[in-house]
Amino acid sequence: MLYTYPHYYKKFQCIASECEDTCCAGWAITIDPKSLEKYRHARGPMKARLRESVDWKQKCFKQREHRCAFLNEENLCDLYAGMGADSLCWTCRTYPRHIEVFDGVREVSLCLSCIEAARIILGTKEPVRFLSSENEKEESCEDEEFDFFLYTKLEETRDVMFEILENRGLSSELRMALCLALAHDLQCRIRDEKLYEVDGLLARYSVGSMCGTAQEKADAATDAGQPVQAKAGDTVARFCRRLASAGLEQYSRFETASELYTVFEKMEPLDSAWPERRDGMDEILYGAGKEVYESNRRAFLTANGTRMELLREQIMVYFVFGYFCGAVYNDNPYGKLKLAVAATILVEELLMAEWLREDLPEKKIVDLVHCFSREVEHSDENRGLLEDELVKREEFRPDIHVYAVEATGLAAELENSRGANIVMIGAFSKTTGVIGETQMEEGIENFFLSKGKCNPKNRECFAAGIRSVIRSA
Repeated sequence: MLYTYPHYYKKFQCIASECEDTCCAGWAITIDPKSLEKYRHARGPMKARLRESVDWKQKCFKQREHRCAFLNEENLCDLYAGMGADSLCWTCRTYPRHIEVFDGVREVSLCLSCIEAARIILGTKEPVRFLSSENEKEESCEDEEFDFFLYTKLEETRDVMFEILENRGLSSELRMALCLALAHDLQCRIRDEKLYEVDGLLARYSVGSMCGTAQEKADAATDAGQPVQAKAGDTVARFCRRLASAGLEQYSRFETASELYTVFEKMEPLDSAWPERRDGMDEILYGAGKEVYESNRRAFLTANGTRMELLREQIMVYFVFGYFCGAVYNDNPYGKLKLAVAATILVEELLMAEWLREDLPEKKIVDLVHCFSREVEHSDENRGLLEDELVKREEFRPDIHVYAVEATGLAAELENSRGANIVMIGAFSKTTGVIGETQMEEGIENFFLSKGKCNPKNRECFAAGIRSVIRSA
């Protein structure tokens, strides 16, 4: 069995009762089948305690006042004390380690939801390195249905994403946009069953061939007050606008962040104190409207820009490593990347709210990030909700494109005020290809001739519609 893990992984050591938080509160811990069977047939002093402390129907430990029934007043585990380490279920034995199992590979990372692990992850200033080791004693279980070819392409794509995300010569927001564009293009090849094209795709997105050009164009566009256009194409442009364009009227950071926050509010809170904290931040961030928000954000980045650059990189790498290759089981790498981006945006929003309310020392950053991670990652339902909502929402879908056509203005310029519909038909023909442009043009002309009308301006309006299509989302 091959094990892969980040270079800081072995630095972790549980500080037990010295921890200011506990991983055994606010979390209904699911019990694996093997452990559940062990508890069902337990003997000795812990038998009665297990009978009353396990929810046998839901297959999890019961909670008392939002704390695990086995968690004592010293924040230590009575089950561990009474029956030993071997009595712990899989989650309790492995946490805060997050383990993804693939055919012959186990990928192991630390969870941001553990405050001590969060200190390690967020305290890492250098780019993350991923190490591998072989455990020859542990045999891998082969799964005949596992799509190994797809997994290898996901893994190779992820490696390119790591190169992009850790290229500190680019702005962190552009790095995020490039990774989204790459995930989008990979998704299209999965959809079209063209995985054989992935090698060429990755070559185009490699740091050496793309990123310098992307940053140059992004900088030039920013200086000119224009939408970002990068070598990655329309997808990069779209997401650069959505992620970083506070100065662009149509796609402000305010709109993007506030939309994401509404999804966040739909999640079931795991910590009883979390809703009040979350909702209070919502008011601080968005309650005064767009202009105040953008002014606050500029001030926040002026004071914390360097820290946020590193934080975005850390969180993106964390989520990409932990979840991206899991797309081998649902064919949705684009959804995994959107989850990473959404998490990064939401964390930054929470930190900005805290900075506006008080201050933002490093300890507060760690605390907020670990609380956020617990709410999202300790619930499959919450994490799935965030991922699913991003797939459903029009502005985050790869299969929906919005085009801007100044139909009325173009028709007026051509002195055919009633020709706006003809302009739109031209744009429709250009973008969809449902009907050929020549065929459509001839059809329009024949239609008006059949009614005894002939206006040469209609042909000009149609041509103007074809020329003027601008992708806006």
